[in-house]
Parts: sequence; structure tokens; C-alpha cells
Amino acid sequence: MEKNLRSYENEQFPDWSIEEFDAISEDHVFSEQYQREKRKVIRAHSKKKAPRRYFMQAVAAAAACIVLPVVVYAAVTHADFYQNAFGNAGRQSVSAHEEVLDDGKGGQLTVTYPEREYVPIDEEMAEALIGSNISSEPVEVQINDHTLTINSAVRDENAIVMEFTLECETGVTALNYSELDNEAKGAFMSEESTFHFMVDGTAENIYVDLEKSTETCLHCYYYGLFVFDGPLADGKSPTLDITYADEPLVDIYMNEPLDGSHMDESLDGNTDKSKIHEAQVAIPAEHTLDLVSFTSEAGGVLDLSPISLSIDMGKGLGLTNLEAYDPIHLNTMSIHYTDGSSYQVYDRDGNVDNTAYMCGGCGAAQTEIMLLFNRLIDPSKIDYVEVNGLIYNVSE
Repeated sequence: MEKNLRSYENEQFPDWSIEEFDAISEDHVFSEQYQREKRKVIRAHSKKKAPRRYFMQAVAAAAACIVLPVVVYAAVTHADFYQNAFGNAGRQSVSAHEEVLDDGKGGQLTVTYPEREYVPIDEEMAEALIGSNISSEPVEVQINDHTLTINSAVRDENAIVMEFTLECETGVTALNYSELDNEAKGAFMSEESTFHFMVDGTAENIYVDLEKSTETCLHCYYYGLFVFDGPLADGKSPTLDITYADEPLVDIYMNEPLDGSHMDESLDGNTDKSKIHEAQVAIPAEHTLDLVSFTSEAGGVLDLSPISLSIDMGKGLGLTNLEAYDPIHLNTMSIHYTDGSSYQVYDRDGNVDNTAYMCGGCGAAQTEIMLLFNRLIDPSKIDYVEVNGLIYNVSE
């Protein structure tokens, strides 16, 4: 999902938290910006309904090209994956802080970025929890002048975490990224990019490891939630959906600028679709991590795995379906372990966000919040989960 901070209107902005900035909410519904972005991804994904097949586009040297796929037998170790994707390697904990940003209209606005805490990983615990589910045979894909290599991936039916590199000998131009993007909603497609990629049916956050990355090779971590096509069952391979051309996509999608505007106009307008090519690559992450169900006395329901959590905000929290649709009504969430320790997943008023990614308005009734943890959790060690002050215990 493309993210462009400049697309927000600047009309007497207050000081915002990054969550409010990312999903402006009025009358307990998502912002129009969120709706445009969501419809954009849904419509882009809906075009990929032809039978999935691997192919090579034979074109002249100056034209768009993609080579699918090459399996590379030089996998990173599981230990590296644990520390990089779920631990504190390549990232530092930060306190809540304010930043003054350009609003894209010649003005400025102040945004509050939340506190984020990253912790080291117990590698033995991680191996026991997810080791057998990790894909460890990297898949290399040549997309125009860039090479994307999926090194490792692990998923449950609601979420996927993927480590990948993006390389280009003349410099990686496909993504805009920065430390502040890492602290917000991640890297996003640049206006120079001749291609776009996403795991099918996901909304995502792409974290760029700035310590490991260079101008010619980005080390990235993809945190995706299967929010658009619903859960992806065990035994099915997720796919990497790629759109590419021989010129920047933003120049082709004349009715589909990166800021998500003009969403209701047809792609048949000024867009020359003959210039656009699509391909799919299977990601070898067929098997899912188990989900554990928790319930509250008031009828609340949530499911979690070592990497993600899904909660139906329309049950047991005293919210209407309209209110449950908007994640602004998630005030606090914490996981409490049997040894007395706890993990503060989220605290809106306290400006704490220890998720890797979170999305509201999910599920058939659009009342679920789905999120990826910014660390691994062991469901067998959980005493209870607390959401908005209500206790959820393991279902009997």
C-alpha cells in the first residue's frame, strides 16, 4: 500500500500523534485518505484474477523485463532472521518524540511519533516456536534493473513476515525510506519506480535496516496482514504480485497518482495499460503457525500466534459496529505472562506502539483489528491478554 505524507490536507492542523496523522478519523470512520488507499490496493489486486503462471517477458533491451524465479542456495541462518525481523538488530528503541514535517503545500505540521521498544530474541525459544515454519531457500527475482531476493518468510493465516533485499548496481530507486518512515508506516514506492510489489491480499509495512543497507542494496523486512482476501489457509503458498513497466509507473497511471487521489476514476481513462505487465512469484511459506483463541467474560474474542493478533472489536467491548470499524477505539493492549512480566503492545494515550504493523476495519464485518507484534511471543506462556482494561483468557 503506497504511503505519501504529502497527501493530507493542511487546514488548521493540531499537534498529531503518528497514528492520528496516518489515519485521520472523524465521526468514528476511517479518513478519506485511508479509504482511497484501501480501495487502490483492493482494485489493483482485483486485476490479478487470471490463472497464475510464471513467465518471462521477451523484450528489447530498453523495455521492461522480469525474470522469474531463481532459487538460491545460500540462505541466511534462522538466527539472523530472528534477530533482524523480530529482535533489536538493525533498529533501536525510541521514546515518543515530536517532529515538524513538510505538509507538501509550503506549510508545516507537528507530528508525535510513538515510543517503540525492541528487545533481543531468545534464539532457542524462537527456533522452538517458528523454526520449522520458516522458508529458508531464498528466491531471487530480476525486475527491470533491480534484483529482489526473498531470503526468509514465516506466516500464520492472518499475517506474514518476510526478509528480503533489493539491489541495483546503479542505485536502488524503487523505494522512499528514512528513519522516520521506519518509525511510522514504513518505506513506500518512489515516483521513479518502474515496478511495484506486494504479497497478495496484504496491507504492509516495509522496514529498511539502515545500518545494513547501502545505496545499491537495501536490507528490508516486510510485515504484511492478509486483510483484503481474508485468511490464507495452511498449505497454500502466498504469492508476490509484481506490476512493472519500462518507465515510472506513476507516469503511466495518469489517473492513479501515488497519493491515492482520483480513486473513483476509471483506469481506462488516460492509462495505457499495454505498457503494464504483471507477474506472480510463489513464496515458499505454505505452512501456517497455529492460532490460539482467547475470550473475555463479556463475549470478546481474539486469536493470536507467535507473530500476530486479530481481535473482533465488535464483541465484548461495548462498541457499535461503526465504532468497532475505527481503530481509534483501541485504547490499550497488553500481554501478561505467567512469570509476571508483560508486553505493552499498544497505549494510545501513553504514545506507545510496539506493533510492527496494525490495520483496522478488517474481517467480514469490518470490525476486526489485526496487528503484527514487533517481537516474538510464546502463546503457551501467556496468563492473559488485556484490551481496553478487559481481560481475555485462553479459551477452554
